[in-house]
Amino acid sequence: MHMDEITVTQSLSRRLIRNIIWNFSGQAWMLALGFFATPYIVQHLRVSLFGVYTLIGVIIGYFSFLQLGLGTAAIKYISEYLALNEEENIRKTFWTCMATYCIVGLIGTTLIFFFANTFVEKFFKIPADLQAVSLIALKIGSLGFLIVTLQSVIVGVIQAIERFDIVNRITVIFGSIQIIMTLVLLVLGYSLKEIIASNITIQLICTFVAWRIVVHTMPFLSKPCWDTLTFAKLIKFGGFVTVSVILNPVLVNIEKLFLTTLRPVASLTYYAIPFLLVDKFSVVRWSFSSVLFPMFSHFHKSDKDHVSEELHYRSTLYLAFIFSFLAIFFIAYGRPFLAMWLGNDFAEKSSGVLAILSVAGFINATASPSMSALQGREKPQLPALFHTIEVLLYIPSSYFLIRAYGASGAACAWGARVSLDTLLLHRASCKLFGIPVFSWYAKLIFRGFIPIGLCIVLFVWLKHLELPFLSLSNVACFIAAVVLYCASIWRWGLDQRARAKAIEFMKSLLIR
Repeated sequence: MHMDEITVTQSLSRRLIRNIIWNFSGQAWMLALGFFATPYIVQHLRVSLFGVYTLIGVIIGYFSFLQLGLGTAAIKYISEYLALNEEENIRKTFWTCMATYCIVGLIGTTLIFFFANTFVEKFFKIPADLQAVSLIALKIGSLGFLIVTLQSVIVGVIQAIERFDIVNRITVIFGSIQIIMTLVLLVLGYSLKEIIASNITIQLICTFVAWRIVVHTMPFLSKPCWDTLTFAKLIKFGGFVTVSVILNPVLVNIEKLFLTTLRPVASLTYYAIPFLLVDKFSVVRWSFSSVLFPMFSHFHKSDKDHVSEELHYRSTLYLAFIFSFLAIFFIAYGRPFLAMWLGNDFAEKSSGVLAILSVAGFINATASPSMSALQGREKPQLPALFHTIEVLLYIPSSYFLIRAYGASGAACAWGARVSLDTLLLHRASCKLFGIPVFSWYAKLIFRGFIPIGLCIVLFVWLKHLELPFLSLSNVACFIAAVVLYCASIWRWGLDQRARAKAIEFMKSLLIR
């Protein structure tokens, strides 16, 4: 189907904004629900057992290297085949990936189950009185690897057809049920193993519902098949993605593992809570990247490189606006925020960690569009190379920093790692589009300097007033600061074209 360039650009902008809003809305709900539920969960599980709860997720997440990057490859090729209306190739891609992931999921579940004793009794510093419940919880949790692995392929199909409204409805419904069931079980006096079992059951139901939606949307996917050539194609693309997948758990979780081996398990909680808080805001980054990846893939073979270049620049700028505000807020108000949320003792031990991680989160967020561009334009070998370099530097640096400074050292190590990653990805993506990286940075700074600078000034002024954190006057000043920051972005951060598109989109919402 041929469309003129104006129509394509307008349609692209509407889809992009709509899908990002859906992603953000769904994940924002889960963020808010988790925010209010976490203090109760930590209080009733106790700090050490919550650390074990976090550790189980880390272990299961580490085994994601077995997924071979096929899920990412499947989304890319299904997006391309949808544009060409090639149903048979979509079916081959989906079922080849599903069959492979079924085997992979069983292998991962078996490994986690049979090595659970080694993890609990020998590798991690889990108190003796918690080892029995930790062992049972980890063995139950091993089933979650198989379920989540298969679920990723099914939900990936819904993402490929750009129905992020469906994806987020599923996320909100079943994520809310999962958190509510955790609270109910704690109220009834149950503990970690029952919570893990409940989470797995809910994930299984979620996977079944997602599968029914996929079959209803694409009835031709109800017939299983296997295609060796399709498998080879997925492996070819996913090969370099696999390197990143293998290394990613190390890059994301190695500092948590070092904390449990070098420090008491409670120190993991003092690091994990700020990390989870910053990571929760990465839903904004994910809201962009999950939409951008299929779009970069779609335009890869076309003659519209300028569209991809524009997507790359604008999405990086908008993420910088959002995450710079969050970083400035946590630097200014991290301690009173944590004190209100989890108590003064926790705030004293974790506020510095939160400040470091929030800056690192801002830097990491601006790398997301570059990663999507490189993978969507079939350059997955570059992130793989970067991740290999980072692992070689990250393991020793995080070990020695954690040994010397504990949770703060872990935060510094992670911040240094994501900074290097961001610089490498920015340079590679700019080279891909034929843009000098320094001129690209200058363009970003030109648009971002006044709004972000004003935001810093506003928060310095608010801190100077020394008003109580939740006082009416402080809240009013904070709201005023947000309004001024948004106004400065509208006036200086956006160009005339971006403002016109934003007005057009808001008008379309009002008409509906």
